Amino acid sequence: MPRWLTALLLLGAIFIPTSARGQTPIALSSLQVQLWPEYDQPSMLVIYDFQVSSGTELPVGVSIKFPKDANLIAVALHGADGSLLNADYLESTGDETWQSVVVQIQSPTTYRIEYYQSLTRSGDRRQFSYRWTGESAVQDFGISVRMPADATAISSDPELQTTQAAGDTAFLENDFGPLKAGEHFALDLNYTRSSEALTASQGDLQPTQPLDSSTPGRVMLSNYVPYILGALGFVLIAGAFLYFWQSSRGGASREKRRHGSAHSAAQGTGDVYCNQCGTRAQPGDRFCRVCGTRLRLPQ
Repeated sequence: MPRWLTALLLLGAIFIPTSARGQTPIALSSLQVQLWPEYDQPSMLVIYDFQVSSGTELPVGVSIKFPKDANLIAVALHGADGSLLNADYLESTGDETWQSVVVQIQSPTTYRIEYYQSLTRSGDRRQFSYRWTGESAVQDFGISVRMPADATAISSDPELQTTQAAGDTAFLENDFGPLKAGEHFALDLNYTRSSEALTASQGDLQPTQPLDSSTPGRVMLSNYVPYILGALGFVLIAGAFLYFWQSSRGGASREKRRHGSAHSAAQGTGDVYCNQCGTRAQPGDRFCRVCGTRLRLPQ
């Protein structure tokens, strides 16, 4: 048997089981879906928090589908301190109805994806349809909805229970237990609301870390003090130069005007002076008595 054919068979024996294992659906130990209508945008914010089943060999990619018209805004994981960190993922264009994201699971922690999807409106009536396509088996599937405080005539199919209320905000939720791979889930939500105000207030928006001079994007006046002082010094120097230049021009003009006035005064007396040596002529002289130059007599 040729050596190249032997090598090809060995490579096939190595990669075929690996590919088959990569195509095996990944089971999730939990998937909690949160729906926040009209929270910080006039649409539905959908949040997935999920974990892969214990014993899953990592790293592994988990595919999550969401509607084609939805806008993906975050793929993250929960850090040890509870903060959210960016997670690696791959996007797929999907088909005419769905798009998908493959989240790269590196550690046995909770991962999250967030996206916005439009609400269907008819006057004051809002309607939203949520769908889970069952690409992975889920051992514990739950849904919760954070309703706007002024929402009325709330209904859902299947029915959700009001479990708690924080202030004026109603929370609806239910735990639907396990779902098999390929098992679909649908939720239709309806409510009425006359206001367009968003649920999120300024008090809900907090910085993820303390703000200081090193915070990216923050403008600190102290950072610009050297530039301000430099510009002020330049303006002072330019102003002083302009002042002395104007002063020197003014002095020359005054001197010129003074000489002009003296000359005019001399001409006003009627005396005649030799234009060659400057000797004053006597009345009736036509030539200078000193140098003999013909005098320029006034007409």
